[in-house]
Amino acid sequence: MALSELYTKYNRVWIPDAEEVWKSAEILQDYKTGNSVLEIQLEDGTVLNYALDANQELPPLRNPDILVGENDLTALSYLHEPAVLHNLKVRFVESRIIYTYCGIILVAINPYKQLPLYGDAIIHAYSGQNMGDMDPHIFAVAEEAYKQMARKNKNQSIIVSGESGAGKTVSARYTMRYFAMVSKSGSKAHVEDKVLASNPITEAIGNAKTTRNDNSSRFGKYTEISFDRRYQIIGANMRTYLLEKSRVVFQSENERNYHIFYQMCACADEPEFKDLRLLRADEFTYTSMGGATSIDGVDDRAEMAETRRTFSLLGLKETFQLDVFKVLAGILHLGNIQIKSKGTDTSSVSTSDRHLATFCDLLGVSVEGLSRWLCHRRIVLVAETVVKPVPRERAVNARDALAKHIYAHLFDCVIRNINTMLRFAGKQHTFIGVLDIYGFETFEVNSFEQFCINYANEKLQQQFNLHVFKLEQEEYMKEDIPWTLIDFYDNQPVIDLIEAKMGILDLLDEECLFPQGTDQNWLQKLYNNYLDKNALFEKPRMSNQAFVIQHFADKVEYQCRGFLEKNRDVLYEELVDIMKDSKFHLLSDFFQAEEQVPPLSKGINVRPARPGLKPANKQLRTTVGNKFRNSLSLLMETLNATTPHYVRCIKPNDEKNPFEYDSKRVVQQLRACGVLETIRISAQSYPSRWTYIEFYSRYSILMTQSELGLMDKKQTCKNVLQRLIQDPNQYKFGRTKIFFRAGQVAYLEKLRSDRLREACITIQKHLRGWNQRKKFLRMQAAATTIQQYVRGKRLIRQAITAEMLKQAWAAIVIQKYCRGFLVRQVYKLVKVATLTIQAYARGWLARKRYRQMVADHKAVVLQKYARAWLARRRFQNIRRLVLNVQLSYRVQQLKKKLEEQSRENHGLLERLTTFANSRAQDLDKLQRLETELSKSINDRKSLEQREKMNKENTDQVILQLQAQNDRLAQEKQDMERRHADSVQEMKDSTEVLKKRFQEELGREERQRKIVENNIEIQKEDYEKQVEAMKEENRRSREQNVSFQQQIEEESQVNRDLQEQVLQLTKHVKVIPQFKQQVSELQRHNQDLEARITEQAAEMKGKMEDVSSSLRSSLEEEGLQRRLLEQQKAEFEREKAELESRLEEKEEGNTQLRKQQQAESEAKSRLRLETSRLTAENMDFEEQLDMKDRLIRKLQNQIKSLLKVENANQNQVSAVPKEYLGMLEYKREDELRLIQNIIFDLKPRGVVVNMIPGLAAYVLFMCIRHADYLNDDAKLKSLMSSIIDGIKKIIRKHQEDFEMLSFWLSNTYYMLNSLKQYSGEEDFMKYNTPRQNKNSLQNFDLSEYRQIFSDLAIHIYHQFASVMEKALMPLIVPGMLEHESLQGISSMKPTGFRKRSNSIYEDAELCTISSILQQLSHFHAVMLQHGMEPGLIRQAVRQQFFLVGTVALNGILLRKDMCSCRKGMQIRCNISYLEEWLKEKDLQASGAIETMEPLSQAAWLLQVSKSTDEDARQISETCTELSPVQIVKILNSYTPIDDFEKRVAPSFVRKVQSLLQDRTGSTQLMLDTQYRYQVIFPFAPSPQALELIQVPHSLKLGFLTRI
Repeated sequence: MALSELYTKYNRVWIPDAEEVWKSAEILQDYKTGNSVLEIQLEDGTVLNYALDANQELPPLRNPDILVGENDLTALSYLHEPAVLHNLKVRFVESRIIYTYCGIILVAINPYKQLPLYGDAIIHAYSGQNMGDMDPHIFAVAEEAYKQMARKNKNQSIIVSGESGAGKTVSARYTMRYFAMVSKSGSKAHVEDKVLASNPITEAIGNAKTTRNDNSSRFGKYTEISFDRRYQIIGANMRTYLLEKSRVVFQSENERNYHIFYQMCACADEPEFKDLRLLRADEFTYTSMGGATSIDGVDDRAEMAETRRTFSLLGLKETFQLDVFKVLAGILHLGNIQIKSKGTDTSSVSTSDRHLATFCDLLGVSVEGLSRWLCHRRIVLVAETVVKPVPRERAVNARDALAKHIYAHLFDCVIRNINTMLRFAGKQHTFIGVLDIYGFETFEVNSFEQFCINYANEKLQQQFNLHVFKLEQEEYMKEDIPWTLIDFYDNQPVIDLIEAKMGILDLLDEECLFPQGTDQNWLQKLYNNYLDKNALFEKPRMSNQAFVIQHFADKVEYQCRGFLEKNRDVLYEELVDIMKDSKFHLLSDFFQAEEQVPPLSKGINVRPARPGLKPANKQLRTTVGNKFRNSLSLLMETLNATTPHYVRCIKPNDEKNPFEYDSKRVVQQLRACGVLETIRISAQSYPSRWTYIEFYSRYSILMTQSELGLMDKKQTCKNVLQRLIQDPNQYKFGRTKIFFRAGQVAYLEKLRSDRLREACITIQKHLRGWNQRKKFLRMQAAATTIQQYVRGKRLIRQAITAEMLKQAWAAIVIQKYCRGFLVRQVYKLVKVATLTIQAYARGWLARKRYRQMVADHKAVVLQKYARAWLARRRFQNIRRLVLNVQLSYRVQQLKKKLEEQSRENHGLLERLTTFANSRAQDLDKLQRLETELSKSINDRKSLEQREKMNKENTDQVILQLQAQNDRLAQEKQDMERRHADSVQEMKDSTEVLKKRFQEELGREERQRKIVENNIEIQKEDYEKQVEAMKEENRRSREQNVSFQQQIEEESQVNRDLQEQVLQLTKHVKVIPQFKQQVSELQRHNQDLEARITEQAAEMKGKMEDVSSSLRSSLEEEGLQRRLLEQQKAEFEREKAELESRLEEKEEGNTQLRKQQQAESEAKSRLRLETSRLTAENMDFEEQLDMKDRLIRKLQNQIKSLLKVENANQNQVSAVPKEYLGMLEYKREDELRLIQNIIFDLKPRGVVVNMIPGLAAYVLFMCIRHADYLNDDAKLKSLMSSIIDGIKKIIRKHQEDFEMLSFWLSNTYYMLNSLKQYSGEEDFMKYNTPRQNKNSLQNFDLSEYRQIFSDLAIHIYHQFASVMEKALMPLIVPGMLEHESLQGISSMKPTGFRKRSNSIYEDAELCTISSILQQLSHFHAVMLQHGMEPGLIRQAVRQQFFLVGTVALNGILLRKDMCSCRKGMQIRCNISYLEEWLKEKDLQASGAIETMEPLSQAAWLLQVSKSTDEDARQISETCTELSPVQIVKILNSYTPIDDFEKRVAPSFVRKVQSLLQDRTGSTQLMLDTQYRYQVIFPFAPSPQALELIQVPHSLKLGFLTRI
């Protein structure tokens, strides 16, 4: 179909306009070939006759509204300048979208406002996504570069260009931030942070405020971000281009110098900057030229702190920072040096100038030398050297040149140091380069800087054109479409004009070789060589000081003044020498480095001969133009070796107003940045490209029934196109796509709209006909009814006579009276019946009231007695409580006395030990005495008589000792007899008490029913008393054993004494033999006798003490033995409380006697309290009846105590053998246990047939055995091994969902077991008595419970992460892209051309069923492993939160998802998820509540969005969405068909005004990484440990059940 045929009535076109560039108009009359005018109507209603030119060139057609606002400009059916301009305006102004694709270019319009588009959540959302799957974004371009680098192992480049103020620096910064975020290295060097930290430094020293931008980059920068083989950042390197040095010494009005100067001046009062002697910024010449020393909203002091922080973060030392600040301060002071004029050709600088002194002091140079050579020059002649003064203007230029050179060297030095700090260990595998370079510039006055910038843009545009051409060719070849040569603009002639041999740069360098060369001479050479010879070079009509070059973007007029000076970049030799001699090493190093590349001219050297060709070429390489050309060539080589990605930044207006769109400024930049060239190249071929599925879904309405019946959709599309578009050149069929020429999609949309309009007309026709027919039928039926009534009335009038009327009247009278009589009869009957019913009813009510009154009176009487009884019972309870308190106090007193007795026993033992030690010393002395006596054999005869006396004395002593032993034996017998008597007395008193209590029990049997309600109240008291009895019984056994040991020790002491006496006797018999030592032996004997006498006395006292203690201990032992005998013989349920009281009384001898005396004295009081004692005893009896199992437990404990004493074991009946719920293992088998139960256990196979949590139960039963053995080391070792084993298996299988689910379940069971069997009352109350029997006895494992809780939390988070990884790829395709509602297509004709490298062709189709299947798999695995239902609900809730969050983020980041039909699809998918929850009985999990934001977003897409009531309803309903999200969805709303309406900006503003008071998050994206806090509820297990069987498949044969 010819394009001219589309110029029909109602179609719209674009016509040129001086103000808006292009205006829209509607065609009023069909165009026919040969017409000279086109009748159109503007949008304001103006009718025009648009004149066509001689070539009959028609105005460009406007795209259908359905295509306006597309993400990709190349998806437009009509590709031309007005379509691009209008699409950008709609997206930017109405939808507030700043990013748009144009083929491979990302067009970024500066909003001049902070937008919530760059958070970490958005970075994660774009990470891993294909380019084109989501809305255009700078992160999408960065992800595409990163993905292609990883897939192809090829270096990438991102070229960011645009005018000053368009947002280049910010865009480059965001790309680097994206790479740093998605490629975290995990190293301690924090490489990513250092790469990002380089931006604030380079912006401080390289950016400045201009009239167009507050943070304009005044240099070009190419940053290479290096990656290793794992594609993690390992370093970076920066290359800079064409720093604007002239800004250091000159700024235009309302502009500033580089930021770093103002940051330093703002911090002049800080201690670190005191030595720099800084002033305010408006007091320095170099910072006050533009008049603007501050920027609105920028705190220079805070910026300085950030700059210094990033210096430190990069690792640059504090000394280097101070050196940099010194140089910068020196430049400021240099600018304030006053150069005074002395005549016309002479100038001078005062040596007393304080700024001169400060400069020289800071930078270590000579004051005299600098002041002299600023105002003088040295001229080298043939025979001599002459020093010549210079005028003030040249001196000022020299000062400024020095400042510029110093700053340029400092800038390069800082960049070199940053590169050094960003260079890390590791080999670079690939890199991604980010080029932040100036865009095409044209000002009122253009000079050397603009010439270089535009030259660089010419090179970049050429590279861009070739790359676009290459991509187009690759796309055609991939789709097997014949490739035809496309004509595109080639700017190689302009590049040749600038850089070719004898080009503009060559002529400029040649002119710079001449010392007397001027700008005018160079310009004249350009005129001679190129004027009228090259169509791209022109001369201005009204100027002889400029030239014009036709660039690819526009014509630019350059003023030649200053070209030579800026190209030379001269600094005089004398000043260089002074800088070299500086004592400040950093400054001297700057100029020492210049010796390797000598400057162009050191002063003015007048030589007699012309310099030769070779030195000319050497100096030519040192010009600024030559350096820039070489660095640009190197850059182009780098870019050509990489895959480029383009970002074109657009400045929407010059006033920096947010979201204002100046069409003139925008179209100027679009022409300059290559966007329109891309459009032109695309329009020449097949710009619109659709997949077969998209085409079939969109245009199935144009297909016939036979075509729809074909199963091959691809063939169907071909048949339809061949039928609808006759010209086969207008489209091509590829392997996966259909390619259309410009305008064909619009034609198909017109056909589709016509078909829909015809269908609508047909539907309206039939509907209106049906309504009219229905109305007609109603009118017809009404007319028929009226006719019937009229005709009937007429017949009645004709048939009725006067006689008939009289008869009828008489009949009516008769009927009246007859009916009245009948009614009166019925009334009388009803009245009588009513009175009868009322009488009976009133009597019944009276009797009922009487009965109620009697019942109330009786109830009052009963309440009186019941309340009295309750009061008495409360009094009795209080009294019983007091007695219990008294009893416990007395028990404590008895315990204290027992403790004092034990302390006395310990003291006695210590005294006995001391005595034994003294006896040992005596024996040693006797041995020494024997040796002495052996020497005195010669004197024995003289001592015989004395020896006989000593013998008699010794015999007397022996007799005395024997008599003492006899007395002790007699006392022992008396003590035993008294002990037996006291025991008999206690037994008799016990029998008396027992009989008395039995009599009292018989008398009090009648009151048993009264106290039945108090049984439950006394249960706990009874159990406590039983425990106290057990404890006291155990202590009595221990005291009995200790007393037996003391008796044995005393008997041993007696035997030792007897042996010592015998030894003494032997020694005495030996004494007569030693007669020689008479005197010594006598003295020793006297000492010995005295000692023996003292020891005998002490022994006698000790024996008496021991005897008394033995008597008391024997008495206590006897009482305890009788208590045990009574418990064995008479332990019956009705006597348990009495025996417990007897035990308490027998444990304290003295206290028992006092109690007996008190009881005998208070018999009358006991009789008065008979009722209380009877109730208490009956309570005990009832408790004994109800606690049969508890009694058996007590019996077992008593039997165990009796076994300790080895008495009367045969009287106790044997307990049947049963398992105790423990597993015994050897210490050396611990590793085998961990290996088999943790490492070798698989969730599948064997584990499927096990009970849930078997592994946890087996391990806990082993823990119980270690606790039973009271083996602390074994328990700690086992617990540590279990925890370490679980951690290792989780680390090893951290991506295995089944393994994580299995061990999460078992860790939970282990944690529950540690709680359930801890012995704590909070947990034991949920257990059965049998489970409480299995509680831990010796160790408190609460610390290990906390460790297992932390471990379970860690496993849960890893478990949730695995679920998220599995669900994440399914959510957007299943929830958003898949069309679950058949017949409702939400697909829009986009035709977007995705990067072929970004997608996989064999991608699997995901639907909502895929999500449900994955959820069902998760749920089935959790159920299989017996996971606690509360944990399952929490896991499902987390999964649903992820689904809702990712789906909502997808809506917010994809404009194509914001439509009414898509909202219907989403709500349908949510209903499927609700049905799944009902099917799995998980409604109580709170999962569906997490989907509320997504549900509200779907509702927002469907609801009407036009009136104030709609706005109010939106603000009231969408409570889970933040205002930012609501506005984003409204702005992104995109109609699918022409019949839908866009959301008006005024409506969005209404909604914003209603939401302005709402508080909430300002973030656009929801945090997909958010995790709900996991809670592990305590759920006691009904599983009995002693019943658990360990399967043989676990290979745990080394475990033994106890």
